[in-house]
Amino acid sequence: MVFSWPVISSTAHPEDFQITLNTGEVVFAQFAGMIPNFEYNERNCVVLFGELCNRLPSTDPNTRFPVRMEIVDDGTPLMLVGPGGQVVSAVGLSWETSVSPYDENQGPRLVGAKLNYVGDFPPGEGQAGSNFGGPMFPNDEFALYGGGDFRLRMLTSGGFSPDGIRRVQPTDFEKHFRIHALGANGETVLIDRVGVDFAVAGGTLRVVGLADVGPRQDSYDECYDEDRDNYIDIILEGDDAAARNITFLEIPSLAGGYAPFYNPGGPGTSPTPGVRYSAAGPPDMEPVIMALDDPMRVSYDATRYEQ
Repeated sequence: MVFSWPVISSTAHPEDFQITLNTGEVVFAQFAGMIPNFEYNERNCVVLFGELCNRLPSTDPNTRFPVRMEIVDDGTPLMLVGPGGQVVSAVGLSWETSVSPYDENQGPRLVGAKLNYVGDFPPGEGQAGSNFGGPMFPNDEFALYGGGDFRLRMLTSGGFSPDGIRRVQPTDFEKHFRIHALGANGETVLIDRVGVDFAVAGGTLRVVGLADVGPRQDSYDECYDEDRDNYIDIILEGDDAAARNITFLEIPSLAGGYAPFYNPGGPGTSPTPGVRYSAAGPPDMEPVIMALDDPMRVSYDATRYEQ
């Protein structure tokens, strides 16, 4: 479940999430938690576990999948943190759908993209006091590339995988993404290669690579592991005025001749005939929020929150 404001993780309980299935059943998740979105700057996502669906498309008479989710008051409501440190209840928020994750083109998609300066350190990155995921860290732009000028962070609707099993690698930008920017005459410039200076309005921009995936290695293969969360960063270098002309982040997917993304449970590299796997995500275009002047981040001290 993806929220636009960060979640106070200690308030996330299975009983907060009332789920209505296409059958009319009203159920609750068995477990709720933040992992793998446990870094301090990854608290927008709550992961739910339960027997909530089967592997049938929405057109099958025997299909079973969620069509509505509502945040309800379980006595200790789910709380969100907003600008200025304000704390608000999430009770009453809801989400609806009419499709199954096993329908065509219903794999993961972008739900947000924001451009910030890299700065002198990666705020909120790292294990957040947890021992979980140790081999996947450090995986920020400083560990991978020694820094950069800009961080284009994407927020996704589900865990991103190139095939439902394999991990995203730092070198995978050209397989999956394009960045749109305005050219000097107002035309669209597609930034689609790594290490190439693209001329846009205001100067040049160059993609360095992906970050917030896994650690740096001398080479990457099928055994590479990463943190498997709902966030991926694209690190760029270039001119400030040029960065302000970035407009969209695009996933062209299969329809655009690119590799798609899958939720966990995809076909892998050698799918078994007759087995239904999670579907590839659709072509997607997400407007980029410009956060160079206002970083649009919040900080929260849990000791100040009273139940």
